[in-house]
Amino acid sequence: MTNVEKIKKIQDVINSKTPRFEHYSKLFDEMEDNVYNYTDYVESDVDKEIKRLPNADYHMCCCLMTLVFREDYFMNGKFRERYNSGIVTSILERMLFLLKCEINISYRKENNMKIGKLQEVNIRDLRKHEQYDFSAWLANEENIELLNEKIGLTLVDINTEAYVGSYRCDIVAVDETTGVKVIIENQLENSNHDHLGKIITYASGLDAKVIVWIVKDARDEHRSAIEWLNNNTSQDINFFLIELHAYKIGDSEPAPMFQVVEQPNDFIKELNNKKSTDTMTKSQSERLEFWTLFNDHLINRGKPFNVRKAVTAHWYSVAIGTSEACINVTLVNKDSYIGVELTIADNKALFDKIYEERANIQKELGFELDWQRLDNSRASRILYKIDGLNFNDHSNYDKLIEEAIDKVIAMREVFKKRLK
Repeated sequence: MTNVEKIKKIQDVINSKTPRFEHYSKLFDEMEDNVYNYTDYVESDVDKEIKRLPNADYHMCCCLMTLVFREDYFMNGKFRERYNSGIVTSILERMLFLLKCEINISYRKENNMKIGKLQEVNIRDLRKHEQYDFSAWLANEENIELLNEKIGLTLVDINTEAYVGSYRCDIVAVDETTGVKVIIENQLENSNHDHLGKIITYASGLDAKVIVWIVKDARDEHRSAIEWLNNNTSQDINFFLIELHAYKIGDSEPAPMFQVVEQPNDFIKELNNKKSTDTMTKSQSERLEFWTLFNDHLINRGKPFNVRKAVTAHWYSVAIGTSEACINVTLVNKDSYIGVELTIADNKALFDKIYEERANIQKELGFELDWQRLDNSRASRILYKIDGLNFNDHSNYDKLIEEAIDKVIAMREVFKKRLK
């Protein structure tokens, strides 16, 4: 298999955002990258060996992933935990990075170009003062998108240098699809106790639900602290610890790379918040299966909009370019339909403005909509129903999903230009 083919396959699996072991095992079988003598290169302790990842070559990445596979063999279910912690995705992203570098080197050789040496550069040399330089750089649309891709959010309404008392938080933003407040603290040096205290202070003062701490190098005690916070706080509070690295070749511009060190463990948080020790309900299981298939269709169609992690919720949000509104796909099994709706969070004036254009909007779309102002609610919605959902009969799921995706694409195109 060529490097280009490997890159595509690895990227597809990353984009699927599935924790299913068999997807990753199949990937490594197809690429023939399992290292059966991996014990010659790594010890059996995943937590210890994964610290080698930032400087790992391609073969070492394969050894690390094989180690994760074997760990699941002896401790059934451990792979899902490793996926939720970010380890699996980090290994794959390192492999992608190395494959792309190899392609670039091969291209230079074929064209008799001078081959430079890939080297890591010090982030501090690039951004001399984090408050006045790096935050502004990260707030740039193309740079914040790098972080969005890494943590699975869509950050908008970005405000740099927000104050909490006499202290200043580097970045405050809103996740477009959920509306939750996100804070980002940049520390372009080794993590320390002072900044750990700051992120908790900022989260409390700003009522943030997602806390992102970006550092040059994460010390073990702070990895453990963030892991503890994720495992022992409520499900709606989420901490990310991310290392920022930068690489360059010769005199080229440095390329940044975010590496997630700790992130929310959805499996553990859901477990801690269950009212009983029962497994998922039938409805939760059915919704998870539906959204997993939905993501498969999205990827097969070239991802016309961002793929989100398949969960047990009854809705799937799609960003539309503003925190004022988003498109939601909803599963309403009791009434046997899938809803595709524009949800306006809390702005009746915006709904009224769009409502005035309803005739033109429906003409552009080619189908009728249900316009629900919902005067007794903060939110408003503009709904299209797709009949035929039945959790006990999956025979029409492919058809339903394709129609839902078509409607999302159409509604996003028509509404987005009216929400600018």
